[in-house]
Amino acid sequence: MRARALTAPCLAALLGVALGVAAANDAPKRIKYVPPAGFAGHNWGDLRSGFERLPAQPLGVGAAWMNPVLTDQRITCIGICDANQVLLSLWEKHEGGGFYVLSEYAIDGQGFQYGNDDRVKFHPVVYQFCANWDSTKKVPPPDFDAINQFCGMKFIFQSETREQLAKLPADYETNYDRVLERLVARFGKPDGFLRRGKVVIETLEGDSTNSADRKFRVYRWCPAFDRRLHTACAASVGLSLDPATGIGTVLYSTPLLWEFAYAREHNFKGDRLFKMLHARK
Repeated sequence: MRARALTAPCLAALLGVALGVAAANDAPKRIKYVPPAGFAGHNWGDLRSGFERLPAQPLGVGAAWMNPVLTDQRITCIGICDANQVLLSLWEKHEGGGFYVLSEYAIDGQGFQYGNDDRVKFHPVVYQFCANWDSTKKVPPPDFDAINQFCGMKFIFQSETREQLAKLPADYETNYDRVLERLVARFGKPDGFLRRGKVVIETLEGDSTNSADRKFRVYRWCPAFDRRLHTACAASVGLSLDPATGIGTVLYSTPLLWEFAYAREHNFKGDRLFKMLHARK
């Protein structure tokens, strides 16, 4: 059989396919979010009584109460229905409610490092436990130890402050940036992810930038959909930073911890945990 010469359009098409394949092979692999199963050999839901290394006294304890939250509502009446039929066919779903107690513990001196050459140190490392029961009385139930379960982890790190950033180049990589990079590598892109960019302002004296004006967003992996009561994942991950102090936080949070934060905001407006988990700003 006689070989046919490739015309210019055919050659261009083949090159396009080849380049497309090469580009696809070189594209970064998309990472599917897989929630952390727990920490240090303990799984979410493990009872506080099973953590032998933790001190007897907690760092702090918080409590809140709320009514069950209406999460779904449907009318099952079909066709022409009067008011009574509509009411009789009304179906509602409620979640949560009752008393919530959060207690936090830390092992003295425990911490760990994240990364290789550019390590970020996390200290303290805080273990969180949640208990929830249906009651209107401010008295813990007799079986409190049987419902006080592992519900979250809080990792604290130190990053650069606004004052320090004002003296550094605009493209300086902070500890916050390093932590975000490693979280993206492990869990994929968070909700509303934006790459850090460099802002250059042109003036008569030349180009200038202000590192102190950089924005540090709160990033969340698997947040509650449309500000619902809790995340739909076994655990979500959050990253936040206080630019004034440079204190950063990585938070692993189960649905029960989300509910506690929701109840706290219901009782005490401006709750910090609620703001990190739920608030849009």
